[in-house]
Order: sequence, then C-alpha cells, then structure tokens
Amino acid sequence: MEFDLLKLSLLFLIIIFSQTVETTTGFGATVIALSLGVNLFPLKELVVVLVMIGCLQSAWIVARGFKNIRWRILLGRIILGAGLGMPVGIFVFRHFQGSQLKPILGIFVIIIASYELFLLLRSAQIRPLPLPLGIFILFLGGVVHGTFATGGPLVVYYSSREIQKKVEFRPTISMLWLVLNLTLLVNYIIGGNLKAQSLIFTGILVPALVTGILFGEIIHKKISERAFKFAVQIILLLTGIFILI
Repeated sequence: MEFDLLKLSLLFLIIIFSQTVETTTGFGATVIALSLGVNLFPLKELVVVLVMIGCLQSAWIVARGFKNIRWRILLGRIILGAGLGMPVGIFVFRHFQGSQLKPILGIFVIIIASYELFLLLRSAQIRPLPLPLGIFILFLGGVVHGTFATGGPLVVYYSSREIQKKVEFRPTISMLWLVLNLTLLVNYIIGGNLKAQSLIFTGILVPALVTGILFGEIIHKKISERAFKFAVQIILLLTGIFILI
C-alpha cells in the first residue's frame, strides 16, 4: 500500500464510518470498508489491514459484553452449523466460478432483509426460525463463507431472529467475528501476507477505529431495541447491495 495522503485520509473517514456502524450493530464494517476502500488501495493488501482492525474492534465489544454472550447459541448452533457448510463452500470455490454465484447471495440477502423490515413495519412479532430452517441458514452461511469469505449476512439474519436483545446480539456476533478474524490473521502470518507495511498502516488507522468505536458506543446506548432491530436489517439490506456492486 503506497503512502498517499489523500487516499489515506479518505480511508481514515471510511474506517470511522464503518466502525461506527459495526460498533452500533455488531457487524457491517468489513463489507462497507472493503467495498469503498477497494477503490483506493489494492484488495489483498486492504483486506489484511481490515482484518487486523476488525480483531481490535471485535475484541473491544467482546470485552465490554462478555457476560452477555449467548454461548449455547454461538457454539452449539452458529459455529457448528456454519462449520459444517464450510468444506462444501471450499469445494465450490475450487471447482466452480464463484463470481457467477455471488449475485445470488446479494439478491437473497436483500430479499430476507426486506422481508424482515416489512415485518417490523407491521409491528409483527419476530420469532426464532424453526430449528430445521435455522440449521439450513447457518449451513448455507458456512457454504457461502467458504466460497466468498463473506457468509456473515446469513449468520446475522439467523442471529437477529434468535437473539432479540441488543445487549446480547452485539457481543455474541462479535465473538464469532473475533474467532474468524484471528484465524485469518494466523493464515496471513503463515502465508507471509502480513508485512511490516500492513502493520504501519493499521497503526495509522487506529485513531479512526477509536473514533468509530466512540461514536458507535454513543449510538448503541441511545438507540431503542426496536430502532436497533431496524438498524440491523437496514445494514443487512445495504450489505446485500454492496455484495452486488
């Protein structure tokens, strides 16, 4: 990543925005920052930096809300279900054109987020998904993550149905991101993708991360449970749109 003051300043603002969103809702930062930042810096180098920033951000939320993590759901369903789908996704990635399947994911995420917003506008009671459907969604999320490394939207959809309270939703989903990002970070180190320049850029962007966390914490505290549910589905809807772009 070449040092360009204008591009770095724009990325600084992108990090503030994306981290504000994720600190508020518990997800969304990487897909937002990647979709916007890829126009400024090379994809592979940017991803490494965003993963390191994501580790720091997720660690903050997990530390703040550790006692509210829904471990039974996280370990017994989310990680287990998505983990079973990962090998299938890796197989698809190796043997098929994943780029041809990506629009399907984006459209699917847009549809389910729109449906959830429709239910919220009607003030309909949001219930957990039936167990077989929930397992299928998580399995599909694992398949998608193995194919595109971005199965988050489907996991978020399942979690938003299963975990209704924002005080539980945010740290639970952040714990998942922390595990996944640390795994990616180890792979980057082993593969030689983590370079000194990436560490320098991450250090430069830490103030943007801190600013985003501060803004996000303020919004998270003030936002009502109902408004939080709307925010989750709107960010999910935007995620689907970003996937299509």
